[in-house]
Amino acid sequence: MGNWARWGRALVAAVLAAGGLAALPSGYGGAPAAEARAGAPATQEVTLRIMSVECASACDGTGIESTGMGKPDFFAELFVGSASKTTPIVENTAQVFVPDGWTLTAPVSTSLPSVELAVRILEDDPPTDPNGDDVADASRRSGDTAARFTLDLVDGSLSGDLTDPTGCTMGGGDGHPVQVCYNIQPYSFQDSDGDSFTDYAEHRGLDFNDDGVIDLHLEQWADPRRRDLFVEIDWMAGLKPRDGVLAAVEGVFNNAQVTNPATGAQGLALHLIADEELPFGESLWFEDDRFPGPDDDFDDLKLGRSDRTCTNVGEDGHFGTPADRAGPLCDQILLFKRLHFRYGIFINGLGPATVPGPNGTTVPNTTSGRAEMDDRGGNDFVVSLGRLAAAEDLNRYGGRDKAEQATLLHELGHTFGLGHGGRRDNGTADHVNCKPNYLSVMNYPLQFATVATLPADQHLDPARPLDFQRLTNVQTLNEAALDETSLPGVAGAGSRRIIWGGNGAGRWFHAPANDRLNWKVDTLPDGKPKLESSVAVDLNLLTNFGGCAQPSPGQMLVSNPDWDRLVYNFTNSPYFSDGVHGPALDEIDAVDLRALAAADLGVTKTVDKRDAVPGDELTYTITAKNAGPGTATAVSITDNPPTGPDITRALPDLPAGQSSEQSVTSTVPCTVTDGQVLTNRVTVTGRDGSGRAEPEWMLGDNTATATTTAHVPGMAVEVEGTSSAGAGEALTYTVAYRNTGSAPATGVVLTLEAPAEVSPRTLRHEVGTVAPGASGTARFTVRTSLLTVGGTAVTVRAAAEYGGAGGCAYPAATATATTTVTEQPPSRDPRPPTVWLLHGGQWSAELLARVQATDTRFDGADGSAPDGVLSAAEVRKVLLLPVTPPSLLRAELLAVYLNLGDRRFNASTRIESLTATQLGTATVGAAARHAQATLQLPTTPANLLRYTTAHLLLTSINLNISPRY
Repeated sequence: MGNWARWGRALVAAVLAAGGLAALPSGYGGAPAAEARAGAPATQEVTLRIMSVECASACDGTGIESTGMGKPDFFAELFVGSASKTTPIVENTAQVFVPDGWTLTAPVSTSLPSVELAVRILEDDPPTDPNGDDVADASRRSGDTAARFTLDLVDGSLSGDLTDPTGCTMGGGDGHPVQVCYNIQPYSFQDSDGDSFTDYAEHRGLDFNDDGVIDLHLEQWADPRRRDLFVEIDWMAGLKPRDGVLAAVEGVFNNAQVTNPATGAQGLALHLIADEELPFGESLWFEDDRFPGPDDDFDDLKLGRSDRTCTNVGEDGHFGTPADRAGPLCDQILLFKRLHFRYGIFINGLGPATVPGPNGTTVPNTTSGRAEMDDRGGNDFVVSLGRLAAAEDLNRYGGRDKAEQATLLHELGHTFGLGHGGRRDNGTADHVNCKPNYLSVMNYPLQFATVATLPADQHLDPARPLDFQRLTNVQTLNEAALDETSLPGVAGAGSRRIIWGGNGAGRWFHAPANDRLNWKVDTLPDGKPKLESSVAVDLNLLTNFGGCAQPSPGQMLVSNPDWDRLVYNFTNSPYFSDGVHGPALDEIDAVDLRALAAADLGVTKTVDKRDAVPGDELTYTITAKNAGPGTATAVSITDNPPTGPDITRALPDLPAGQSSEQSVTSTVPCTVTDGQVLTNRVTVTGRDGSGRAEPEWMLGDNTATATTTAHVPGMAVEVEGTSSAGAGEALTYTVAYRNTGSAPATGVVLTLEAPAEVSPRTLRHEVGTVAPGASGTARFTVRTSLLTVGGTAVTVRAAAEYGGAGGCAYPAATATATTTVTEQPPSRDPRPPTVWLLHGGQWSAELLARVQATDTRFDGADGSAPDGVLSAAEVRKVLLLPVTPPSLLRAELLAVYLNLGDRRFNASTRIESLTATQLGTATVGAAARHAQATLQLPTTPANLLRYTTAHLLLTSINLNISPRY
């Protein structure tokens, strides 16, 4: 069996049994990244020890001693390379003896491929013996009594007389044979520090094809006294880890709370080996499923598109160095590395490029990293700070260097089996995040500890070291029964800050670990903290921090140390297989980082009246509050009242948890409509301590509204009346009104307006106040003129005029109704004035009302006061003995009206006479209007002829001379 085959089987067995590492050098020609990576010493100690010597024949005078002599006195000469030693003498030896001090330990240069070892066994004789000391034969080779063998310093194999490091040699070639048993260290598979790398591999490297040439150099990194953990680091173009980042994380492991039980050395030898630059990609998927695009997921970059890195050089991945992948031993080297090397890439951002954000927004995917996470660890991870740095100034959190250090350590922690809450005693990962008593970089609030936008005394934990949890015997916190009167039980934390969420108040609370903590953050009347022996607080509910935003009351928050329970061997993980990475963990992103220092402003608004009428003054109370954790500066509110200009006010700076109350007023105008919702909107704006505006996703509570419902009256009217009637007859209209609004209508007045030749032209009815929903009716009567011809449509307009609260007036509500004037066939027997005077008994009230509706000039003709009603006395006065032209014309005109009212002829009745022709009056109605116009003229000599012709015109009508039926 070849040395490589023997070594390989034993190595794999050692890995699986002893519990692996991390990753081996991926650029073994480069310089170490830190002092901890100083490499193995230039020499390696080799120990040759004689375990026992046995004489093959009698150990007395019959054997190696002369006849008669006693038992022999043995000693040995030991040789390791150029070093030699003569051992003490063992006097009077027995047949078999175990010598004491027959050991030679010598440093051997690690540049040598092998070293020669030799052993000579001698019997001490006195100086007087002419033959000198006797030599025992420890070799079967003839001519040489010394046992000689060669130790291969690459793989620890032995050749020569001794081929087993704990075997024996028996002489027999010359002289007196002895059997000598040996122990040679380190033996071929010896692993002094228990990290599954042999001492020879850690001093020199590995020879895979047993040709004596080192194929994989480990010696420049490996520490033979401490557990070696290897990680290959690649990076996208422009995203190489900053100088000192890898060294800083290696330093954390160098100071780990781990003692090697075999060597007593402290710490772990982590080797973060910077290998090669990869092509830049905007997004990289870290999923189990492969995506079709070129180099767009983790496995494309690690394994290559074909997953045969060694065979398809043109399509190879980047795991291992370019020399590994191009060399003839690629398969063996990459197999070894896959068993021992974790692999990480510094990338721009994870896919997808955008993800759902808070409050329904879409934000860039700025997740800081991703790692395989299982109870048994993992081997693949990414640090994805490129897009995060573009979205967020990392100088606010200690700078890009510290962000890379913290994120690298955090993601590595996942591959070592640590959850966001560490690791439980039963060997399972603890995923309870944001525990106040877990002081590890795995804890969300402690991954980025320094927040530059906060004052120094408000940094979450300014003393936070770059480290996992070191504290032991940390007290478990029972969220259902927290004792505020005692210390929080984080012994050894000193004045480091304890950070908690306070029942999801949206902001951080923090206090020194060596003080009693007011978990409820409440106070006594004098303002001092109110400390109680048992309170319930959901300590790790931080609503503004993605990984801790879900309520989890009543938990038992256990905090274990991290360093004593890391999972070194990842080969047992279900995600060890290539292309399998498991479900994604929620990791810190730009949204979370903003929440560390943001001033989270919010505003509420109330109004003193939910219902109002015009003229009411509305008083709005505005409360602007900062949920923190940072102080809000440049705070202002802009109020948008329902009417009038916007109001903007500057407010003082608001520290976290504080608020400012403002008041504004607004008057309800008359222009509102009934049921209109008056919305007053207010917006608060501000910046954090560095002058940065709130991010969009935090603006969901930066606006608030208060609403008031306006109530105003609204009148509706309907009108119904006589559909048809003869000229001069009464037209009756009923007006119905109703308040359709939700406020009283005041000063309600109903009017009915009629067109010309309708009397009266306008009627009014005062209603007063009408309650919401109330209704009523009013009745109106009018008459058309007797001069209205048949077929005329008479349209009346009903209106409701009204007002309301605040002295507001509103447009009148209106409606119309139409009546058609009809004609009866005339009796064709008109009467002149004298005849009508003689038939006073026929002057009915209806007839007189028709005349009054046509012409009011006769009202009061008897000297009485006009009262709107035509009386018999007034008619008699007009008809009795007229003598002057005006009185004659009035009498004839009144007779025409009486004839029209008594339906003896109609206004449309045609007339024919010389006078009618001269005057252009072709109908009775036209003649009557001519007479009306004439009576408006003064009785001067110039108008005498007109009065005379008008009188003749009417006389011929009343005498039935000119009418033509």
